[in-house]
Amino acid sequence: VRCAARAAVHGCAMAADALKGMVQGALTLVAPVFPGEPMPFGPTPFGEVAVVAALGAGICALAGVALTHNRQGGAMLIRAAARFHGGELRDEVWAEIEPEVEDRGSADGSLEEAKPRYGNRAVKKRTGPELLFIVVHNGSVSVVAALAWLFGSRSLALFAFCMEVGYEFFDTYSLGSKRLEPETLIHHLVSPICILCSTQTEVDFRVLCHLCICIDLSGAILGYSKFLLRYAHISSTQVYARLVWIHGLLRVAGPFIDTGIIMYKEVQTHGGISRLGQALASSSGGFDSATIRSDMTQLYFWAMAVLDAFNLYFFFVIRQRAGMPRHMTDTLEW
Repeated sequence: VRCAARAAVHGCAMAADALKGMVQGALTLVAPVFPGEPMPFGPTPFGEVAVVAALGAGICALAGVALTHNRQGGAMLIRAAARFHGGELRDEVWAEIEPEVEDRGSADGSLEEAKPRYGNRAVKKRTGPELLFIVVHNGSVSVVAALAWLFGSRSLALFAFCMEVGYEFFDTYSLGSKRLEPETLIHHLVSPICILCSTQTEVDFRVLCHLCICIDLSGAILGYSKFLLRYAHISSTQVYARLVWIHGLLRVAGPFIDTGIIMYKEVQTHGGISRLGQALASSSGGFDSATIRSDMTQLYFWAMAVLDAFNLYFFFVIRQRAGMPRHMTDTLEW
């Protein structure tokens, strides 16, 4: 009887520990606070960051050109989207990947020679394949960041973040001056600053992985939603209603929590808010590593504030559109 009682107590204790672990794991998905040993992301050597960033940019450029600047790659993405959507797409999405050049005999399948069209006018924003490439890229970055968190790999986390940096540069080049909108340009400039500055912090890299997953997962969903709004026969009000929740949770609530954790950790590392802005000069009159890190921390805070403000602004835009009648939202463009 005593043995059975001990076994029962031991089993209950194990079940309680397992339940506690599951609850703690679930809570970290909401607020990535880890009570155990911290796993700081940086400071990471600038040389290592440069090499990984160049690798990420190269991979994004190769994949982007193959899938968005090539007729076969674009058609493959569109066919996959049509199969996943399960419905018929508008003819405009197929017309965009058809080359329209003056000399038809010189068409070799490259979209760089073509003039992509949306309906009867030139495309001012992204084409269908470009929207779907956002889904592919951001989805891939989310998976890599999740694997980095799961396996506790800082190197894999750095690669995921640099993939995001690479996409910002590729997308800026791909859109060009004629299609690059001011808010897109600001985002593509501030986002790499935010990511690169994070490599010099002592923030737990799992917090940064949580932030990356929130941003990129929502980015993939937003990219696919834009594709559906433009090219699918679907209720725009229904899409906006769902995006309110997705954008609110993954682009506002999650990142705001992560921003608070990051700022608290950095202020604590620098010895308080009063010392954060102090420039620490070395005895030789130059600036030491502490000064550089202090400056990068302030730049990091500024970049996070800009991105959070952007996300909050677009949340209100989406919420406003979700409350509009369909005949009005159908005329709006992303």
